[in-house]
Amino acid sequence: MIFKDREEAGRLLAQALKENIRKDLNPIILAIPRGGVPVAYAMAQELSIPVSLVITRKLGLPWNEEAGFGAIDPEGRIYLDEEIVGHAKLDSSTVSKIAQRELQKIREREETFLPKGYPNLKDRHAVVVDDGVATGYTAIAGAEFAKRKGASCVTVAVPVCPEDSVKRISETVDDFVCYHPSREMNFAVGLFYQDFHQLSDDEVLEYIFRLKEKGLFEPS
Repeated sequence: MIFKDREEAGRLLAQALKENIRKDLNPIILAIPRGGVPVAYAMAQELSIPVSLVITRKLGLPWNEEAGFGAIDPEGRIYLDEEIVGHAKLDSSTVSKIAQRELQKIREREETFLPKGYPNLKDRHAVVVDDGVATGYTAIAGAEFAKRKGASCVTVAVPVCPEDSVKRISETVDDFVCYHPSREMNFAVGLFYQDFHQLSDDEVLEYIFRLKEKGLFEPS
C-alpha cells in the first residue's frame, strides 16, 4: 500500500473511520503537527468534523534523534518505551534533558499554530491523527492529553502503522484505527508515501488558514 500523499491518506482514513465517529459527542479531530495536519485537513472535509491540533513531540536517542524512545505531551508528561530506554542505557538525567528540549519546541509550536490555546474537549469525541506511527508514543501522548482535558471518548487514527504497535496503542484508547497495518520488518512511515516531504511551518499555517475558510478549524 503506497499513498500518493498525506491528503490521499486522509481521505482513505476518513472512509475507514466514518462508522466509528460519535456524532453525539461533538467530535473533533486533533492533528499532530506537522505531518498529521494535511491528513486531518482531508479527513475534516470528508467527515465534516472540525480540526484543532495536539502538539506532542517524539523523544529521540541522543545519537539518533529519528529513533524514538518515547514522547512528551503539552503538559510535560513523559511516555517512555522502557525496553528501549533500558537497552540504550539512558539515565534519568539524559531523559529529562531531552524532554525539556522537546517541551520547549512544543511551546514554540503552540505560539505559532495555537496562539489562543487548545479547544475545549470536555465530554467530546477526540480523534488524534498523525500521518503514521512507528512506536506510537507521540499518538499515545496526544490521546492521554485529550483524556485529561475531559474528552469522554478518544480515538487514535493513522493511515499506516506497524502491526506490533496495534496492541500497544489499542490498550490506551477507546478505539484505534489504522488503515494499513504493516508487517514490514524495517518499518518507516515514509516508505508508504510517494510524497513524504517535511512540511514547513508556513505549509501548516496555510492548511489552518484553509480550514478556517471552510469553517473547519476550531478556535480555543
